[in-house]
Amino acid sequence: MKYEVFARINQGDNTIHIGNVTAQNDRLAKMYAHNTFDEEDWDYLAVVSKDNLLEVTGQHPAPGVRTRE
Repeated sequence: MKYEVFARINQGDNTIHIGNVTAQNDRLAKMYAHNTFDEEDWDYLAVVSKDNLLEVTGQHPAPGVRTRE
């Protein structure tokens, strides 16, 4: 399963996408992300399963939903 990896260097900084890892489960994904992206002293490091990542842009709104133009 593919996982997207997000991190921030300092508390208060923006969280950024830094890459992805492939793992068989959540526990391994956390380990792989930590080992793969350990070049920084991250304040925050997180993985999100590609299946659970919700895209906000690029999707059409539901019928009847007004968008801001």
